[in-house]
Amino acid sequence: MSSTTLSRAESARKKRSQKRKNQERFIRDPFQFARQLFQQPKSGTLTVDREELETHLKKTYSDPTREIPLEETTGLVWPAAPGIKFDSKPPSLQEVIAVVNKARAKSAPGPNGVPYLLYRRCPNVLKKLHKILRSAWKNIKISKEWMTAEGVYIPKEQDSRGINQFRPISLLNVEGKICFSVMVSRLTKYLTGNGYINTSVQKGGIPGVSDCLEHATMIWEAIQRVKSEKLNLDAVWPDLANAYGSVPHEMIQLALRMYHVPEIIQLMLDDYFSGFRMRFSANDNTTKWINLEVGIAMGCTISPILFVMAMEVILKAAEGSAGPANLGGGCSMPPLKAFMDDTTVICSKEDETRRMLTGLDDLMSSCRKEFKPKESIRKGKVDDLHSSGTSNTNS
Repeated sequence: MSSTTLSRAESARKKRSQKRKNQERFIRDPFQFARQLFQQPKSGTLTVDREELETHLKKTYSDPTREIPLEETTGLVWPAAPGIKFDSKPPSLQEVIAVVNKARAKSAPGPNGVPYLLYRRCPNVLKKLHKILRSAWKNIKISKEWMTAEGVYIPKEQDSRGINQFRPISLLNVEGKICFSVMVSRLTKYLTGNGYINTSVQKGGIPGVSDCLEHATMIWEAIQRVKSEKLNLDAVWPDLANAYGSVPHEMIQLALRMYHVPEIIQLMLDDYFSGFRMRFSANDNTTKWINLEVGIAMGCTISPILFVMAMEVILKAAEGSAGPANLGGGCSMPPLKAFMDDTTVICSKEDETRRMLTGLDDLMSSCRKEFKPKESIRKGKVDDLHSSGTSNTNS
């Protein structure tokens, strides 16, 4: 047998072996397997000293206007009273067990070092925790241990160095995360059951709703369709500055009131965010404790659904500025699509696009948020570009 034949046989054997391993990995964890196929490599070490890191954190999470009420905002759409009432009773043992069983075993523990796995494998300990959770819920008292986070930075891209190339993640004690996971489950059921969140527009942060892939595919298909139909379509992707870190806590409370969430939940969340503190470690440096005066913490179980609620208040107020985009063949699409903070404006007429962008900008400004105009440009000639007091003029 020639060396060429042997080489081919060995190559075929390796391919079969690799195929078998890939099949096993896919069956074991389809999500992780698919994620690794598309995920870009990420690496790097944050090289900043403690003083620089503390300055950045103070600038990001401090809010001098925290006690000042938000501007009076016109055009807000207050939903009707709910047909399905919010379940505000203390968590049941079955709900707590469901949260623990669903949690990822590899989830990093919080400051106390206790993982989900302890409660999964020790039913009697979980029952004692359940009693504590019920007591905290009844007395509207959030433990200080549940709102204390150790923060770490993970790289966004390969060879990350600067602080803007890293994503902050807050590691919280799982006991508090279990409590708030029950609240998230009930909030999701309440909001979707009453139609308070339009899942044809907002695709992010809602368990059970097809998310990023469907969001991107629908927009791509709309663009391709109008091209083939030779129709007009404006597609704009406004980019929010520090989307998660700039949400005023008063905006979250406004959203809770607008969607008729019971007062007990409002008080619990107000207590939670009022006492939330964290510190970050990077390059063997650990910062002082700082208070979370504005924004939400990445890694907190309740934060995504609260962010979606705050965004929904803005999206519903803005969507009346334009009619559905005409895609031809009797098909249309809502003028706004969103995946968490990634908002897409889709309009068939230029004047509608301008109205929509102006309305969105005004609403964001009244909520102390702003767009990044330069980051929103992808293609086309721009005559005048401005947002929340900043402007750029190009010829």
